[in-house]
Order: sequence, then structure tokens, then C-alpha cells
Amino acid sequence: MRITKVCAMGAALLFLTVTGFAKNEDAKDNSMRAGQELSELRQAIKQLKEQHQKELKKLLARIESLEGAARRTESQSELEQLLQEAKAAEMQQSTPDPKTKTKVFSSGQRQQQSLNPNISVTGDFIGNFSSLDAEEHTDDDHHHGSSGGRQLMLREAEFHIISNLDPYTRAKFFLGIPGHGSFHIGEAYMEWLNLPLNVGLKIGKYRSQLGLLNRWHNHGLPQVDRPRVLTQFLSPGGLSGIGAATNVLLPRLWSHVNELDIEIIYGGDGVSFANAGTRQWVAVGHLKNYYDLTSNTYLEVGVSGAFGHHDVEGEFRTIIGGLDLTYKWVPIGRSKYRAFEFRNELIVSRRETFTNDVTTFGFYSYVENKLDARWRAGVRFDYSQLPESNEENLWGVSPSLTYWQSEFVFLRLQYGHFNMTYGENENVVMLQSVWSLGPHKHEAY
Repeated sequence: MRITKVCAMGAALLFLTVTGFAKNEDAKDNSMRAGQELSELRQAIKQLKEQHQKELKKLLARIESLEGAARRTESQSELEQLLQEAKAAEMQQSTPDPKTKTKVFSSGQRQQQSLNPNISVTGDFIGNFSSLDAEEHTDDDHHHGSSGGRQLMLREAEFHIISNLDPYTRAKFFLGIPGHGSFHIGEAYMEWLNLPLNVGLKIGKYRSQLGLLNRWHNHGLPQVDRPRVLTQFLSPGGLSGIGAATNVLLPRLWSHVNELDIEIIYGGDGVSFANAGTRQWVAVGHLKNYYDLTSNTYLEVGVSGAFGHHDVEGEFRTIIGGLDLTYKWVPIGRSKYRAFEFRNELIVSRRETFTNDVTTFGFYSYVENKLDARWRAGVRFDYSQLPESNEENLWGVSPSLTYWQSEFVFLRLQYGHFNMTYGENENVVMLQSVWSLGPHKHEAY
């Protein structure tokens, strides 16, 4: 009996084991089938995606082809329309107007109006109110640049006559009539333009390109008066004469633009270079170097030199060296309303005398700020020794305010204070009104 129970229990255990193994095998088979089905599904999705991309590319290529054909058709239609219009216009021009019954004949006379030069007139009116009397200022060696006196005057009425003579040359005449009425020729010269190797030539009477402001006319100056270092070393009228000059636009060297001026003139300023006698020749050179710092700012550095004789007999020489620097900020799109300029110039003179050589110098610094479209404020600092003596000097400061009524008219108010070791100190108030008629407005030179 006991044996029978044991056999029954063994048989039951064997049945449960076989049944569990069969279930495990079935679960493994189901898992394998599910994995295979998932892999097949992924492969099918991948194939569908590739097929979809191919069909999409075909559709895009077809659309582009249709658009190109449409554009070609449209261009062809426009071309045909233009050809038809051109033919119609040609037929209309070739068909005589029945209303035209008379013929107009013109002679071979040249059109005189096109040959007339451009003529402009500039008036420069100033009021000068100085703490010094006019009789205290003579034209001796120690008062080259002093103003003095209290007066209203037409400093100059200047006529500008400019014309192109032919495709290669241009002529300029600047004729001045000061308030006291003595007519003079400021400049009268002819220029050859567009010569090979970027060379320009000039002959006639002209203001020399020594430094920055010597070339400028009085009405074009940034202030009423010239810096004192220029009037001390080059006289109030500046350095000018009759001669020949060349301007060369050099290949790009160490800056963005390099420009060289070389001049030979006859007739000096009467201070550093003689304006009488047989040796009035003066040689002048100026090298300009231009740098674009940013799209809104630029820097210009110049080196100048002049050589000549300062006495009538031509026995004693004068050598002048100059260095100028200009920084300017002009914002793009706002140049009508805002601008800033910083200008500096240094002059060194070596002058031969009976006993020894005298070396003197002077400089000025000028700042101008454009406040808006009409108003500009500036200030200038001057320091200068005398060309004959390095023991005498002056310094001064000159603020100014300019109002541009229009491009034809501007008004200026300026104050100056100058301390001099060779005379009384000076305080001066200057008023200026400048107006211009004609096409050339307020050209600096």
C-alpha cells in the first residue's frame, strides 16, 4: 500500500515537471516570434520611408522643372512684347509727321553757354574788437599775427572762376578785393589732370601745400583767424608764389593712401622766406598718409618741409619742417548731424643769422564738434615762438561757435585770449559772416 502511494506521488511530480518544461518552451517560442515580427515591422517601416523620400524628391524635381518652364515662357513673352514695341517705335520715327511742313536749319556755331566758366563770389565780413589798440601793432618781426584794434570790415570779396579747358586741363582763378579796395590775384593756375602714373601738374600762382591750413583761403578756415604759429612763421597772408607743382598718388605703401606734393615757387611770405631780391625761390614738399581706422573714422598724418632764403641778398637760409595730424569721426548715415574733428600741426624752423643759427617752433591743436545740422562748437590752443628768437613766445586759447544758416551762409562768434612775453596780453572778440553766390559755395581751396 505504501509502495503504491510513493509511485503515485512520483508520477504526479514527473507530470508537473514535464508540464512546466513544456510551458517554458512555449514562452520561449512566443518571445522569439514576437522579436522576429518586430524586426520585420521595423524593416517594413524603413522601406516605406526610403520609398517616400524617393517619391518626394521626384515631386520636387517636377515642381522645379515646371516653374523653370513657366519662367522661360514669361521671359519669352516679355521679350516678344519689347520687340514689338521697338518695331512700332521704329516705324513711328521713320514715318514723317504730316503736320511738319518746314525744315529747321542750324549753323555750325558752337554753343557758347556750355563754354562759360563757373563763377562764384564769396563775401567775408568780420568784426574785430581787441583790448589792444591798432597802432600798437606794426608789421615788424614781433607782431606777425596780432590783430588789434576795434573795427568792422569786409575782409575780402573773392571771385572764383573755374573751368575745364579740355579733357586734360583745368583752370582756376581766385581774385580778391579787400574792404580797402586794393585788387589782388590770390591764385591763378592751370592743372593737367588724368596724366599717366596718377600724376598731376600745376603751373601759375597758388598757395603752397605746406602743412594743413596754409593752402586754405580765409573764408574757408574752421575759425575766424589763422593759428598764431602760421601767422608768426608764414605771415598773415601765408606762403604763396608763382611756380610749378606736381601731385603724385603713390602706390599703397605703409598706409591706405600715400600722396606726395612737390612745389617750386618764386616769391616768399616776407618772414621766413624773402619776397624781394634775386633769390626768392622756395622749395616745398608735403607727404600725406591716410588711414581708414573704421567705417566711421579716419586718421591723416602729414610731413612737410620748405627750404629758401629769408634775406634780400640771399645769404641766409631758412629750413622749415612740419608735422600735421588729423583725426575725424563721421558716422555713416548721420554725417549731416554729427561729426568730430581733432586737428594738430607742428612747425619747426631753423634760421641762419650773422652770429648763429636760431631754432624755434610752434604748434596748435584744434577740436571741433558738430552738434547738429546747423551748430558747430570748436576750441583752439596756440603756442608759438618767434622765428627770429626762441626766447620770445606766446600762447592762447580761442573757443568759437558757428551757425550754418544754410549751405550759402554761416555766422561765427569767436573769443581769443593771448599771453605774450614780448608785449601786452590780448583779449579779442571776433564776429564773422560769410556768404557765397554761385556753384562752388564755401570751398576751403
